Amino acid sequence: MKQTLFIFFSLIFWFANAQEVNYLKAYHPAINKAELAIIDEKYKDALENYKQAFGAVPKGFMKDYFNAAVCATYLGDATNTYKYLLEVAAKGISLDFVKDESAFLGIQRDPNWREFEKQYLAKKREFDISINKSLLDKLNKIYERDQWFRVRNAEAFADTIAKMDKQNALELDYLIAKYGFPGEDQIGCGEGGMPIIQYPFYQVIKRQSPENQTINFSNALLDAMRRGRAMPHTAVSLMATINGNDSFFARHVFKILGTGSPDFQGKSFSNRIDKWVFRQIDTVDEQRINEMRLANGMETLAEYRQKILFSLKDNRFLFPYRAFANMWQVTDPTIAAEYLNGTVIIE
Repeated sequence: MKQTLFIFFSLIFWFANAQEVNYLKAYHPAINKAELAIIDEKYKDALENYKQAFGAVPKGFMKDYFNAAVCATYLGDATNTYKYLLEVAAKGISLDFVKDESAFLGIQRDPNWREFEKQYLAKKREFDISINKSLLDKLNKIYERDQWFRVRNAEAFADTIAKMDKQNALELDYLIAKYGFPGEDQIGCGEGGMPIIQYPFYQVIKRQSPENQTINFSNALLDAMRRGRAMPHTAVSLMATINGNDSFFARHVFKILGTGSPDFQGKSFSNRIDKWVFRQIDTVDEQRINEMRLANGMETLAEYRQKILFSLKDNRFLFPYRAFANMWQVTDPTIAAEYLNGTVIIE
């Protein structure tokens, strides 16, 4: 009898895991298509891809619900605008943030808007009650400990900081093992009701560089990507730091700031100073990287560049990609030349 029960519960466990949705296959490819359609101002196509993505998973990401609502607004589809904005509310984002967004200024004259506001506030209250406050408090304490000695005197407290980084990594690893990787539906996706691209506790993960590593969180991040607990672009950017190897080319686009330095005039790279650039790679390598990116819920490098450039110019949508475009202040022409060697300006 005991053996029968063991087999029965084992089968239930296996079936539950087998049925779990892989966001990298079921969700993100449709989201990528939607975002590329937005860039081309094909809002109807974008909305169809968003609907496909949301229908394939238990819960989408807040940024995607927001962007779908923007597309619906531009199509004059108030029903879907309200529908997707209520999903934004269910992620903990404040109504004030929504009302201040340019895409939703016109619809606020709709006679149904006031009723929608009541529904939005009710959804937001439901979120505030359901959030895992215990987990969020623990994550905040870890981050506060990370910052405590650094903001006072990082050099003087170097030994203490090293101990704190080890303790924080071990504690975060324990929390992930206990609760799963913290995502939007566990701790929300905003601070004070405003959206944030990267959680403060991500800083603790970044401290785990190859030179001083207690825990390598790569497996936890890969699992979080599959389970819809972390966006692929954010996860691979974190992995680039902790592994010292940007395998997915998350930091593909950057800008070298020269501030008009006379030392840069007449150099072979002068035309690329203060411009967004990317480093060219050979066709075989780019194809290999693209295949790896596509298998992990991302787009090709060419499409990635499009998204970054769009996010830098257009703030109507929540495109997090601007966060992965780095800027560095450089004064030494030798260093600038090294950074800009083999780069091309993004058109």
